[in-house]
Amino acid sequence: MTTPLTSEALAASGYAFMPRFAVGASAIEAASLLGCVDPVEGLDPVQTLVPRSRARAAPNTYSGIFGESEFPLHTDLAHWALPPRFLVLRCLFGSTSVGTRVLDGRELLDHFGASTLRRALVHPRRPMRNGKQLLRLLQCTDNSEFCLRWDSVYLQPASKCGADVFNRIRAFLRDPSVAEVTLANPGDTLVLDNWRCLHGRSGVPQTALDRYIERVYLKGLR
Repeated sequence: MTTPLTSEALAASGYAFMPRFAVGASAIEAASLLGCVDPVEGLDPVQTLVPRSRARAAPNTYSGIFGESEFPLHTDLAHWALPPRFLVLRCLFGSTSVGTRVLDGRELLDHFGASTLRRALVHPRRPMRNGKQLLRLLQCTDNSEFCLRWDSVYLQPASKCGADVFNRIRAFLRDPSVAEVTLANPGDTLVLDNWRCLHGRSGVPQTALDRYIERVYLKGLR
């Protein structure tokens, strides 16, 4: 078994790949070795990610919009007031033909500046339970940490500055410099800092339609 992940291992790039980690353990067991599982309201502790055509997927989902094509770069649950801190993607049945694309959000900070991102107001595309709350693309948490959020599907600009920055980020992400991680073998595990990194999925060829990935959110790392 690979040595359990530490916070320091993510400091350099915001993500860590652990090949064949805890093979034979369940997703919850493996995630618990890495950190504290986050029981996100309204979601199963373990979510199954499998390729689906648009016709077979729920309409208000990435699969319902993009099908087996490439998923755009985003942070998970960016439309929530405070998205989950870390996410774990764990391979049950993988493919060398499909990659998880990762962009360190510090590139956005360096390019646009923290003050610009903090001024940019957005809101969820669809109303939440308490209405369309205003969110910042970059916000400071109660612990004085920064949370970067981005989702071109589920977020919309909520101010003139927000619209300008939103469009500039979309243009910036048309040809980003990304790392690509392949989850090919059972136990291959990718841990992402969801407050820092954007991620997406490459297109899925017909030979990889049986790809099976599990996702678990973490509050923190061990």
